[in-house]
Amino acid sequence: MSEQPRQLPPPSNPALPPVLAAVTWAAAVVASSGIISLLTDRDVIDYPDAGPLLGVVMVVAAGVLTWLGCWRSARASAPWLPALLTALGAFAAFVVVGGVGYGLIRGSAAWMLLAAAHFALSPFVVAAAVLAFLAAVGTWALSRARR
Repeated sequence: MSEQPRQLPPPSNPALPPVLAAVTWAAAVVASSGIISLLTDRDVIDYPDAGPLLGVVMVVAAGVLTWLGCWRSARASAPWLPALLTALGAFAAFVVVGGVGYGLIRGSAAWMLLAAAHFALSPFVVAAAVLAFLAAVGTWALSRARR
């Protein structure tokens, strides 16, 4: 009887670490928002007339930018610049989408600017940006470990 040759596992998909990092980022944003909300006794979206979807749309927009930043970070030689750009992109997505979204809900450009400034100072948005930075660095480290 002859032994069969040992088969290697199929090569892993290089798109998988950025996707996993972005999904983990979204879960961490939800968890950190809940913890910050409990600790500060503050609602995640302070505007009661904003509706239930404004926060979701903000997280989705920032999640897309986080995924793109993680994808770029996985291919970079050093993680710091892609991670910084990822954090800034996630922060900007929260502020712009939140401001524009609430301005459209209220029908006023003044409310758009006020809401954007309010979201820029929010601890929830800052925490999400920090988590986006960590997701990009983690993706870079994970892609290095697989090589």
